[in-house]
Amino acid sequence: MLKSSNKTVLFLLIILVMTLFYWHISYETLNQNFYSFITQYFVLFALFLLLLKIETNFRRLLIFAISSRIVLLFSIPELSPDFFRFIWDGELLTKGINPYAFLPSELINQVGFYDSLYMTELYHGITDLSKGNYSNYPVLNQFIFYIPAALFNSIYANMIGLKVIVLVTDLGAIYFLKKILEHLKQPIHKLWLYALNPFILIEFVGNLHFEGVMICLLLGGIYFVLIRKWIYGSVLLGLSIQIKLIPLMLLPFFFKHLKWKRSIGFLMLSVMLCVVIGLILWNNGVYFNNMMQSIEIYFTTFEFNSSLFGIVNHYKSEEMGWNTTYIVGPLLSKIATVLIVVLAMFRNYKSPVDLFKGMLFALMIYYLFATTVHPWYVSMLLVLSLFTSYKFALIWTLLVPLTYSFYAIPESAMFFRVFEYVLVFSVLLYEIIKYWEKDVIKLNFKDFFGIE
Repeated sequence: MLKSSNKTVLFLLIILVMTLFYWHISYETLNQNFYSFITQYFVLFALFLLLLKIETNFRRLLIFAISSRIVLLFSIPELSPDFFRFIWDGELLTKGINPYAFLPSELINQVGFYDSLYMTELYHGITDLSKGNYSNYPVLNQFIFYIPAALFNSIYANMIGLKVIVLVTDLGAIYFLKKILEHLKQPIHKLWLYALNPFILIEFVGNLHFEGVMICLLLGGIYFVLIRKWIYGSVLLGLSIQIKLIPLMLLPFFFKHLKWKRSIGFLMLSVMLCVVIGLILWNNGVYFNNMMQSIEIYFTTFEFNSSLFGIVNHYKSEEMGWNTTYIVGPLLSKIATVLIVVLAMFRNYKSPVDLFKGMLFALMIYYLFATTVHPWYVSMLLVLSLFTSYKFALIWTLLVPLTYSFYAIPESAMFFRVFEYVLVFSVLLYEIIKYWEKDVIKLNFKDFFGIE
């Protein structure tokens, strides 16, 4: 055992080194320099695990969680250019233009765009794929984009404004994590696997992804369900769907937990809230179809870091031609949907821990069959896994940044993808076997019909 004074010195040394690494990754490491980034990331992750082993003081760890996010607040995202489209959509709203009505490639030729240095700079930052497609971000997310756009006429200032929102909601997620762990009488220390995880910090405040906002609202919704305030829970769940659509697939798992009669009201309120918010900008049916058309790209055109589809694409792309994704992607999504419904219906989810396990494996099924698994998608798996005994999602947060090799060294991307999935699925298979009797064979027809 370390003496108290030695422990304090080691704690201060670790957080100093981690802070330096966060600063260097965010401000000095270009996305083309993959090996520099991934080396620093692995060191950060090792220090993060060591930190959790030697320090248990809640206040100290919370201060470091906040301060490390502030370090990332002013950096320009190097690993993802998505923030340009966020700001673009926000600026459209300030001009009274519906972001679902026009492609960026259409607007850039109009007055107020091609003759604006600010808008042309924004346009050039947007990826080519995004330029040719309508916005695929739900309405509530669009309103968040609008807030800094209404205040600033600067890309950098807009970016900082959006990062502040992500940072605040990320702290909200930590709050709800703590409340849920307390309610479940689980160790509070588990929340630091999220709050101090370098993956979470880099992807949310660093790379500016709104999964952090969605997770905050989702956890809030689940917490209120657990304490039997299901109306508040339903509202927050509906809001989370209006940030990212992914929580939609978790709705069936509330049927068993809330019992059928109450669950109908719960789900109707969530869905109605989504629709009411959506109608603010989807008042023309064409606008909703435009958004869904862009979302469909992720199933029929785009492919990134897939697992099962990656195998099919690798071995069958020459036979099936360029449209492998178009043919196989929708089929795999349908298979995933059926499996998720089966998982939701053929099991009893009265226990809160079982509810988290069900949602965890529903998401894992979805990602297993998905054509696109961006690194930040893994964040939801990590959060849900914290309330269970499963550790495969934590391992995945260590390995998923390897996928950024696709942009810097595409010739080696397949090797890193295979390495990533072999390790993650090995841990997952081991844990499924380990908890087989406890978790898997509970699936039965009695649960489907609600028989005790």
